[in-house]
Amino acid sequence: MMRLHLTAKSAPTRKSAKGKKLGAAAMAIALLLPAQALAQTITFESDPILYWNERATTLLASGPPAQTRTLAMMNIAMHDAANSVLGEPDKAYLSGVSGSGGDVRAAVSQAAYQVLVAADPTHAADYQAALNLSLSLVSNPAAMNQGIATGSAFAQSIIALRTGDGATAVVPYVPTGLPGNWKPTSPAPPAFPQWGGVTPFLLTSSDQFKPAPPPGLGTPEYAAALAEVRDVGSATSLTRTADQTASALFWDTANGSTWVKIGLLVADDEGLSTIEFARDFALLSTSLADAAIAGFDAKYDYAFWRPITAIREDPTNPDPNWSPVFTTPNHPSYPSAHSFLSGAGSTVLSALFGDDEGFTLTIGGDTRSFTGLEQAALDGANSRLWGGIHFRFDNEAGLLLGQNVGNYVLAGSTFQAAVPEPSGWIMMIAGFGAAGAGLRRQRRRQAFA
Repeated sequence: MMRLHLTAKSAPTRKSAKGKKLGAAAMAIALLLPAQALAQTITFESDPILYWNERATTLLASGPPAQTRTLAMMNIAMHDAANSVLGEPDKAYLSGVSGSGGDVRAAVSQAAYQVLVAADPTHAADYQAALNLSLSLVSNPAAMNQGIATGSAFAQSIIALRTGDGATAVVPYVPTGLPGNWKPTSPAPPAFPQWGGVTPFLLTSSDQFKPAPPPGLGTPEYAAALAEVRDVGSATSLTRTADQTASALFWDTANGSTWVKIGLLVADDEGLSTIEFARDFALLSTSLADAAIAGFDAKYDYAFWRPITAIREDPTNPDPNWSPVFTTPNHPSYPSAHSFLSGAGSTVLSALFGDDEGFTLTIGGDTRSFTGLEQAALDGANSRLWGGIHFRFDNEAGLLLGQNVGNYVLAGSTFQAAVPEPSGWIMMIAGFGAAGAGLRRQRRRQAFA
């Protein structure tokens, strides 16, 4: 049986190799070591792509799938607005948009502002303040106004395109009551039952990388996973380590914006141009959004019960008093949402920036250090087992699903450098031969292995 501490392969990457391969013991020790904080404070004077992602990840408070959708919309609008102003060096996502020209910062900022206000009107005043600060750096009034018009056009385009995409559809869920079938774990309605029907951003369908079914209730694999989570995931477990408990509590506050926050940490010191940052965060955010769509499609299709139900209603050894470390989320167990978001986020970020530096992440007031992106993804996945809300196979399937989505997005042409003119092909051939078909930029990258 595959274990989460084993590493998984992903697509060829784009940074020089200094990566670290950690075994299970090494990863456990690494969590106790200090890590390098990569990012400086991001302010309105930073690159506008970084600034608006910082604002969005700080302010967006909707559920995780909805957060990933908004972040993808915002980054698409910012990328395509910057791309248009700069003469379209990349392949755009949106087509038929009339806005063009002006100041890049103004275009990016207006695009982000309009998408965020449309998706999160409760923070409209905060987004307006951010827009005012960002535009205060633009000294040419004519260029600013033209940039605002350009950004507005691209924001309107993505908002129109995503209107009616299924995000607000009403989809009922009725449990069968049979063993293994998920039933709500709180009095609240089931969370995001419609999300598997949301139109993907780049995938061909929500079930393009659908995981194989979870193990059957009578199988040895299921029995082993049930015994494991019953033991290590119990609120009163005597075998869960202090660090495993700390991991469970830390990641419990993660949401749909967490891997974009991690992206800000690893990208901020790269010294990239605005269009390069725009390209990278468009790839990251659309991967996360599509992983959420694919993951929730599988969740409600398989509708597999959570450990709390499985243990309390176990036909052979029920424990009606068993409880996990924290409250179980109110949606099906298989696959794990933390895991498919971690799989997608770590795959894309490793391909873009490498996995050779540690970082320290703060979410929900808690801080945790990691030796790299892969280790953070594995820790995030394992945390759900240690917290008692997922089986091991939930996490394994989620990581693989996220990795598949991330690799698919990276292999596509959207947001990537535009196809060169025929006269440039001769010079490009040698470069492709040296760098490999998976390379999208001349900067060398580190493999996620």
